[in-house]
Amino acid sequence: MQLAFTQLSKEARHVLDPLRAKHRESLVWVIPAPDPHVTAFVYTWVNAQGLAGAALAVFGPSLPEQIFEKVDQVQVPQDMSFDRWEVGPLTMNLAEDGMSSHVSFSGARVEIDLEFTGFHPAYAYGSHPQGCPSFFADDRVEQSGLAVGNLRIDDRHYTWRTPAQRDHSWGDRDWGAMHHMKWVNALTADGQAVHAVEILALGQRFLRGYVHVDNTLAPLTGLEMSYDLDENMLHKSIDAVFTDDLDRSIKVRFTEGGPHFQWDVNPRLTLRDTAMLATIDGAQGVGYVDMSWHPDYLTYNAGAIHGTTRIES
Repeated sequence: MQLAFTQLSKEARHVLDPLRAKHRESLVWVIPAPDPHVTAFVYTWVNAQGLAGAALAVFGPSLPEQIFEKVDQVQVPQDMSFDRWEVGPLTMNLAEDGMSSHVSFSGARVEIDLEFTGFHPAYAYGSHPQGCPSFFADDRVEQSGLAVGNLRIDDRHYTWRTPAQRDHSWGDRDWGAMHHMKWVNALTADGQAVHAVEILALGQRFLRGYVHVDNTLAPLTGLEMSYDLDENMLHKSIDAVFTDDLDRSIKVRFTEGGPHFQWDVNPRLTLRDTAMLATIDGAQGVGYVDMSWHPDYLTYNAGAIHGTTRIES
């Protein structure tokens, strides 16, 4: 099956509709391993009323707790664009072609400053023949790349150059429409990358993503996964095959998941994120995987899985 790939003419702040209650726009940069024992992501968003927010999260095995510093409901001018975006402790600059961006966040316990350069043009979910799922966004772009920067956690300082993932979405985000969601990324320092979102919603499976191997980007056509969940429904290892419309089948192995960042983002969906080690056709890299569940389902099943259980997706 051949899927069209189209590059956005430019990335910019969108005009949001105040009559759509869930209309919003957001951008995130995820750095799986600025240090082998630390993970970070920085996030900003705005709604149709011009109320914006920003957050910086850090977590990992070397930290006794996850740190999540956040501001919300910050009024921003309607004409403030993403080439000079400021929300509380966060500043951001995004190039119109999406190939480079700079973001910083200066919090009480944590600070980050990073420059991001894409391995490839951002992939738009809207380029899929069935478009972007309407409950997820009007459209969404994903991009794998390289991040260079600095991170402070209390009195510890890290300087790094490492693969990272960026996304930008705009439109309705109805968390409650989804039974389950996976956001799956693996990246190597030399530019190999795979990305997928798998959503179970409204009785259907929605799959979007791409493969970027040997400097060639192609849309995802298939994803096979088997993974281990622990007794708390947290993912610890994954075996996956990503298939694209160039008939490439890329084997990806994720290991050493945890600790998991926990974010009860909505009463109807609970996010559980972790950085992982990853190999892409044997090449060593890093991974970042979010598995999101309806909280009642998560609570019901947590503790019911004893030992290692193989789950086929």
